[in-house]
Amino acid sequence: MWADLEVRMPDDLDSLGVEATEVRRDSPGRNVTIAVIGLVLVVAALIPLTYGAIWVGSMVYAGLVSFLTGGPAPEPPVT
Repeated sequence: MWADLEVRMPDDLDSLGVEATEVRRDSPGRNVTIAVIGLVLVVAALIPLTYGAIWVGSMVYAGLVSFLTGGPAPEPPVT
């Protein structure tokens, strides 16, 4: 019953009224620029995440060491 309701949409350029000569190819320089910007954004996002992970890890390590050795509780870092 539902098989008769299937809608098929062609994705050919001819069905859209666009000829292949009108479609401009992507330039390699543009693709490289997009890739470089993406990598810069990823690195920029990882810097504060790494800093936070090191900070939390050092606090956990100090707390665990003081717990196991019976020493004083670690003081919070000065910001």
